Amino acid sequence: MKSDIVRVKNSGEGMQAALHAASASAVYCGLEKKAAIRLQLLAEEMLGMIRQITHETQADFWVEAENGCFELHLIAHPTITGKMRRELLDASTSGKNEAAKGFMGKIRDIFDRALIMADPDDVAGYYTQGFIMPAGMFIGDPMTYEASAGLLTWSMKHYKSTIEGESEQNADAKEEWDELEKSIVANLADEIKIAIAGDKVEMIVYKTFDK
Repeated sequence: MKSDIVRVKNSGEGMQAALHAASASAVYCGLEKKAAIRLQLLAEEMLGMIRQITHETQADFWVEAENGCFELHLIAHPTITGKMRRELLDASTSGKNEAAKGFMGKIRDIFDRALIMADPDDVAGYYTQGFIMPAGMFIGDPMTYEASAGLLTWSMKHYKSTIEGESEQNADAKEEWDELEKSIVANLADEIKIAIAGDKVEMIVYKTFDK
């Protein structure tokens, strides 16, 4: 099953239609009330992330489902340049994105940075901790970063694994692990992936419900 594709904008346009597509998918697949509420919550958090992006952004949202396995898709195209982003960051007192607090704040920032193809030296730790690089490549090399720009994928599972391994020795990692444990989305979703594919950025939230 694949729902209708809904165009959404960070101004709010299309958000209600997208949420309806998620709820209609739950009904079509026969989800129980509790599972349907959880799917709706994931959709709300996903779309709420788009609302928090400061520059003009539009994306396509849809739901795919098969045998209780749901995927919430969101695809956006870059709309601003790296120079424009640096100007936005310079406007803050610390020169970094102050909104990237909490797990969903970090997800929003990762998505935002992917949209404008942020420079390798302009990324936070949580950005690189979840990236799965192609074999033989590493994100610290600018040339490699540029060559693999269409192959990068950020994974919540990979991020969780990295943070868990560092949390006992690193105070920052411990704080991030605490954020993960408190996050409704991080506990509800089986996986979240953000992929840079050529000139677009795709976010997919995965959730399987027992029948």
